[in-house]
Amino acid sequence: MINSAFTKEIKLFLGIPTIGPTFKEIIVSSFTALLATLCIIYISKDVLSYFNVHANIYILIPIAATSVLVFVVPHGALSQPWQVIAGNLISAFIGVTCYQYLGQDLATAAALSVSISIMAMSLLRCVHPPGGATALGAVLGGDTIHQLGYSYLLIPTLLNCLIIISVAIAFNYPFHWRRYPSHLYYKYNLTTTISPGARTNEVTVEDFMKAVTEHGSFIDMTDEGWNEIFEKAKQHAEYDNVHPDTIELGQRYSNGKIGKEWEIREVLAIDRKKTIKYLVLAGEHTNLSGSCSVNAFTAWSKFKVTKNDIGIWSRLH
Repeated sequence: MINSAFTKEIKLFLGIPTIGPTFKEIIVSSFTALLATLCIIYISKDVLSYFNVHANIYILIPIAATSVLVFVVPHGALSQPWQVIAGNLISAFIGVTCYQYLGQDLATAAALSVSISIMAMSLLRCVHPPGGATALGAVLGGDTIHQLGYSYLLIPTLLNCLIIISVAIAFNYPFHWRRYPSHLYYKYNLTTTISPGARTNEVTVEDFMKAVTEHGSFIDMTDEGWNEIFEKAKQHAEYDNVHPDTIELGQRYSNGKIGKEWEIREVLAIDRKKTIKYLVLAGEHTNLSGSCSVNAFTAWSKFKVTKNDIGIWSRLH
């Protein structure tokens, strides 16, 4: 018992997951990454040759890390097209700028390039870990990269990013469980929903973790992280299930549902006939407007919500 507990603690401390990708997923990830890397190398050379552009650097070294994210974790938040393109481009710009103005002190320029890149990517919601290496490469990449100046943003950075995004879309598409970007997967892989009245069993941790494994592609989360999310979801579900006493103009309300039935509406107008006009802010029908009686809206809504600075909806107590 002691050895078992000790072994479990060591695994948790080291972050060794109990849920891993299937052998099929490993083979597909590795093979598609191989093809993608070959495409980046050869297509970049051919494109530059076609436009008669002579560049000593035609492949971005951090693109290898991007390839790991895109082909191993295709549905990860850090792997999506906006993160890949914007994250690398912004970091490249910052890296070049730091070298241009602080190149006489490479240590300071390098440290600032990574730090400012992290800040910029966070503010613009395009955090992409390889972006830090892209910025660092602009500072410490040597004379060949330094001579590129701001053209480093176009060749190889933008060129490589566009190629890997295109290849990722094409090569992942035949595998329905890992289509890229993630929007294509969730759009065409509809999950069967169970209405609240038809549920007879409580969701357990085992059920939750099984659902995680059935997703198919790798999801970047530790076992402890999954358990925390599950327990917090249960805690929030235990709040009193009551409807608001009054519906207020300009406020946002959630119906408190889960899955595809979840929706958030903003009250745009309440007329004298007790009719509410609303706009759907989140859910299956985002950006659609509608109207209903105040009583119907009250019966639909569970509580008021607000969106925090990072775009997460939370309940107003």
